[in-house]
Amino acid sequence: MVWGMTGQQMRNIRKGLGLTQEELAVLVGVATNSIARQERGEMGIRESLARLIRLTAQTEAKGRRMKKGC
Repeated sequence: MVWGMTGQQMRNIRKGLGLTQEELAVLVGVATNSIARQERGEMGIRESLARLIRLTAQTEAKGRRMKKGC
């Protein structure tokens, strides 16, 4: 399984979750400027961070589906 993530993918996931860069940074435990630099491609995205962001997106999507089913 490939875990790599581009800055554009990170931005798309963040926006899909309706989060600001600051909110995502707090959620995953990194500095806000790190999120900004990673989205711009100035800084690499660690595999562990990519996994965490994808897991967060999946969990949020599952939660939204469960709310619709109630």
